[in-house]
Formats: sequence, structure tokens, C-alpha cells
Amino acid sequence: MHWIIVIAFFFLAQFPSIAYSQRKPIEPKTVPTRKQSPQQKRSVGNQPILVKVAVLNFDPIVPSEHKPLHEFCGWNDPRKLAEEYAADIKLASGNFIEFAIVYWKDIDAFPPKKDGFIYNMETYLKCRAEGKGWHEPDELDYSRVMRESGLLPKIDSGEIDEIWIFGAPYFGYWESAMAGPGAFYINGGVYPEVPTKKPFAIMGFNYERGVAEMLHDLCHRTEATMARIYGGWEVNKLEHNWAKFAANATQSNGVAACGTCHYPPNAEKDYDYANPRFVESSADDWLNYPKLTGKTKKINCEAWGGPDYHRNYMKWWFTRLPKAPGVNADGRQNNWWKYVFDFNNYTERGSPK
Repeated sequence: MHWIIVIAFFFLAQFPSIAYSQRKPIEPKTVPTRKQSPQQKRSVGNQPILVKVAVLNFDPIVPSEHKPLHEFCGWNDPRKLAEEYAADIKLASGNFIEFAIVYWKDIDAFPPKKDGFIYNMETYLKCRAEGKGWHEPDELDYSRVMRESGLLPKIDSGEIDEIWIFGAPYFGYWESAMAGPGAFYINGGVYPEVPTKKPFAIMGFNYERGVAEMLHDLCHRTEATMARIYGGWEVNKLEHNWAKFAANATQSNGVAACGTCHYPPNAEKDYDYANPRFVESSADDWLNYPKLTGKTKKINCEAWGGPDYHRNYMKWWFTRLPKAPGVNADGRQNNWWKYVFDFNNYTERGSPK
């Protein structure tokens, strides 16, 4: 498509320190045909939100094999990961959230660290083979990558809403971060110095891992967002609706609802997604939010099912994240997805701007 060629030349001019490969662009089927004006407010009523995404895939070519790093190492195809992640969120949100990947760039280079260090293929593969020697500090230089990406004007114009960066282990990504003036904590770095007119989210995805971990990243982003909206969160104090939603039997004094990112309702430890223990949970009642009845039933890991209990739990959890229209008696939106993806239209405590 002609727009890929135009953007590629623009991007090269803005990012001279990084070479780019010309591998196959993202398949058209992952880009919805429905369009939305950049000026359109995305939280009017309870209309679905189209989240326009730019992807920077740091996936350097291994010269000896002429293969991108993910393929050489036997890791996952980032395009397939992006497609499945988008499909999972669209389904779990009841079609309220739809991702449109409007820009994708495969980057034939290693990303820069915050102190300026950049791996080359020899040093990276040596560390991987030996399981040691990784550079510290590990953190990506987010400000530099964002500034040099050429994408910031598109954030300002509304052509892009958020940026996803794919990469390999030890590329130094946060699971989720935020940049731009007014940026706030969403379970990762905060970079208000990035020169945009508004804050935007940056998701960090590892193509060594799977869709479950991508959903996990978004789950933590959601937890951090909702804790901000409700002015704090302690999992053992069910003082507001978000805390009540996230209750789990082990950490919430025996009360179980939908659980947290690490603790399903019946969990006994972190990442306990396949626990067969039964507990009384109000999880299904949250499908009716805000019209909660208090009804509970016994559930265990088969409520979300296997064999990928981690991924299936994430989908089950997001399916129960409230998405009803209107404003709750507590002053917050009944649709919490708005706070995660339309944060620029809401105040710190959840009121419309």
C-alpha cells in the first residue's frame, strides 16, 4: 500500500541512527476498515473506542542466517502476536475496544539503553548463549526512541493513539509506560519530557513470550489505572468498587470476586492460574455491573479453562471488567475501559474533562 512507502521515507529521515529492513508489512486483515476522525471524542456516550496503534518492532537481522532475531531464536512472530492480542481484547471487551494497527515498522537494529549502550549481534547472542553478561542498566532509552521515531506529530494529530514496541529479552522494555506532558504511572516508566501535546501509552511486548503475557501487561496497566481513578488500592481493604472487583480469597480476607493480574479468585500464590481449589466468588455478578446482586458461586480454574490457563484467565478477567453505560453512584464511569484507553478525556479521579 502506498502509505507504507511514504511513511517509511519520513521515518528514515527522522531516525537516522537506526537501519530499517523492508520485510513484509502487517497483513491488511489486522487493520479494521472503520475509520474515525482524529477530532472525534472517543468517549461520547458508550460508543466503541477505536485505538489507533503504531508498532515499532526491534527485530534485527542475524547476518549469518539472513533471518530476523525472533525467527533465528525460534521465538514468536510479532505480527501473529499482535493479531491474536487484538482479537482477544476485542472479544473480551464485548467489541468496545478495537485496535487498528495503522503503522508497522520492522527495525533492523538493537534499541538504545538509557546510558547509550547498544548491543550488536555478536554481544547479544553471546550473552544469550552464556546466560550472563547482560548490560546494566537494562532500561530502554524511551525518550530517545520516542523522539527519533517520527511518530510524535501523529500522536498530536490523533492519527495514532498509542505505540507498541516489540523486542527480545533484555531489550529493556517496561510492560507498559506513558510519555508526554501529564503522563502518569501505568505500571512502568513515566516520561513527561517527551515533546507531545498530550500523554500516550507505550506497550512493551516480548516476542519470546506469548499472547498471555501481552494480556498480562494490559491487566497490570488496568490495575494501575483503576488504582489512580479510585485514589489508591489495597487488595485487603474492599473500600471501593475497584477493590471489590479485584478481590481474591487469599489476599482479601476470604472474599473473592474477579481477582487480580497475579491472583485469580481462588489463587494461593502468584501466577496460580491452574489451581483446582474451589472458592465462593461473585465474579459472574460483575457481568451485571452496576446492578450487582451479591450472588456468588463456587469456581476454580475450570471457570476459565485450559490448557493455557494464564491466557484464558486474562480473557475471563477482562470479560468481567465493567463496560456498562452511565455514571455510577460513586461518580465514576460504569465503563472502566474508558479510563484505560481514553484517559485524556478524564480527570485523575475519573470525571469527564
